[in-house]
Amino acid sequence: MIVRKNGFVLDVDIESTIKYSHEHSLCDCDEDRNFYVQSKEKFPQLAEFLSELGLLIDRPDEIGSCAEEDYIDYHFVSYTVVGEILEVDKYEIDMFDGGLFLHVVIDNWYVPNEQETDRYFTVTVFNIRLPWVSEAPFPKECATVKSCSVVDKIKKRFNKK
Repeated sequence: MIVRKNGFVLDVDIESTIKYSHEHSLCDCDEDRNFYVQSKEKFPQLAEFLSELGLLIDRPDEIGSCAEEDYIDYHFVSYTVVGEILEVDKYEIDMFDGGLFLHVVIDNWYVPNEQETDRYFTVTVFNIRLPWVSEAPFPKECATVKSCSVVDKIKKRFNKK
């Protein structure tokens, strides 16, 4: 299906993307769970934008985050879409949602994912900050950007260490 919106043109396999978005494994780290719990309600416009591509806002492929004072700074939240970018190599969109200016980049950036095709592109959201609402203890420090790899996700899916 050809998707034309906000000046971009994408060839999206909506059915395959929806299936993938519902079935891929999620990272189980505290920072990522904090994102999953809040994202739908906090960012309704972003959730709608992503859903038009077959994506669920609370099921990203990769998150890079860092604990800051009393919130989590999500450096990036990335999703993969089955399909191709048409006309140009990269699209950038800015939106105001959830009280934040979000920067969305659609390109062919590599993000670890569980898709069984090479025909995909990424949607990456920058500038997300969320308060800590998890029952888990707040992370004490941030030495590096934390993100769960696809290997970690697969191990968790099959209960392997």
